[in-house]
Amino acid sequence: MRYSLRFISSRSPSTIEEHLERAGVDPKGISIMMDKAESLVMRVDGVSAAAANIIKQQLLSIGGDAAVHRDVITGQPPSSTLYIFTDKRNVPTLSKRLSHQPFGLAELGGKITDLLSTLEHPPLSIPLPDGGAIDLSNGPVVMGIINATPDSFSDGGEFLEPERAIDRAFEMIEQGAGIIDIGGESSRPGSRELDADEEISRVAPIIEGLRGKTDVPISIDTRKAPVAEAAIELGASIINDISGLAHDPRMAETAARSGTAVVVMHMQGTPETMQDDPYYDDAVSEIIQWLAARTDDLVSAGVSRDKIIIDPGIGFGKRLIDNLAIFREMGDFRGLGLPLMVGYSRKSFIGMLTGRDSADRLWGGFAALGMCLDGGTHIVRVHDVGETVDYIKVWRAITAKGNDS
Repeated sequence: MRYSLRFISSRSPSTIEEHLERAGVDPKGISIMMDKAESLVMRVDGVSAAAANIIKQQLLSIGGDAAVHRDVITGQPPSSTLYIFTDKRNVPTLSKRLSHQPFGLAELGGKITDLLSTLEHPPLSIPLPDGGAIDLSNGPVVMGIINATPDSFSDGGEFLEPERAIDRAFEMIEQGAGIIDIGGESSRPGSRELDADEEISRVAPIIEGLRGKTDVPISIDTRKAPVAEAAIELGASIINDISGLAHDPRMAETAARSGTAVVVMHMQGTPETMQDDPYYDDAVSEIIQWLAARTDDLVSAGVSRDKIIIDPGIGFGKRLIDNLAIFREMGDFRGLGLPLMVGYSRKSFIGMLTGRDSADRLWGGFAALGMCLDGGTHIVRVHDVGETVDYIKVWRAITAKGNDS
């Protein structure tokens, strides 16, 4: 038996109650568990009734508890979701007790220990191929967006001329950008795929214009290995691939050989089809499971785990309710133990909620930024660098995660 284990970060009572209701927990049980919501909370999927009863008994014996489907006591349903509530100091004891149990619980105990270790030792930096690194220890890094395209949803055509794009990149760096992300192909819903040579012709002059004039890392936003290779040759040190390095079968090998950092983003479908009819039973769990499997595959293909950044893909094959769920449960992605990047800037979900056009979505986006920061996001990808940096400075001071000078 193989279990899917997930960290639950939310301390919002309504969010945790919603989790337990979906899992079929009895209403009285939900009330009891809510008194224990300050514990470490973990979710386990695919648990048989017999295994669920064992886990609950073991947790009760050490002062914890488990929220299970209301019918588990009668041996039903065949499998369900279980929520573990325990103090993190009891995790080693729980793991040891499960190590002697059947139904795959010994393996689960090991996973629980590994998850706790992951949460207590978050990534502090991302190594780059030139020997440098992206420092994550001082809070979120701001990635500034340069779209060298005529048709991007927000700033299409604005930076198609290399000189304007280069000037904008230096302006972003002056404002506090820690990464500059350059893309030559629009990924707006319904956009067509671009020829690699045309994409290179758009991004190459911009990277050349920045090379040697800044120490800020350059990211290439592409799903094509030839474009990534050309950009790396010119000085890019990060590959930001909306397909999770799946669109081009050579991309993983390119990343492994070059030693670049990589952004692995989740997307349901392709830019051409992603908003046709996206659907999830449980968006956050499905995205987390996909990212876990995909990053494991990339490590097997030779990509260093310490160079992988994950991105849940706001707006890429997501409905409004899916995007909102990602923000509410942002901290749950910490359980993967990898740096988390989020691109929310000016996206359509903000327009759906505010009625604003893309150019007027900064203020609505600040609510999304706040949730990113509270959830432990390491990198935010934005158009409006100066305003975002100011927001983060104040947030750091208020939360005592930085100085107030």
